[in-house]
Amino acid sequence: MTTLSINLPDQLAKASQIVAGSMGISRSEFIRLAVVHELKAYQARIEEKAVVDSMLAMKLSKAYQKEIEQLMGDVGSDLPDDKDAWWKKK
Repeated sequence: MTTLSINLPDQLAKASQIVAGSMGISRSEFIRLAVVHELKAYQARIEEKAVVDSMLAMKLSKAYQKEIEQLMGDVGSDLPDDKDAWWKKK
């Protein structure tokens, strides 16, 4: 484990000590949890941005739009008659 030294404003140091105590953990553990939380939040933002960027690229891609139109063309059409009606209980 690596030891770090950080400087916190007095008010933040006091608040972190109070909250850590109310949680039954040390201030060091509280700060570790806060760092883990922020790392996960940062990763989630990165992944969300990647999804948004991908969707925007799809929206702007004429080739993708043409492919979607071809795929979706038959979605609203009626299904052929199925005389067996296999999905109905007999």
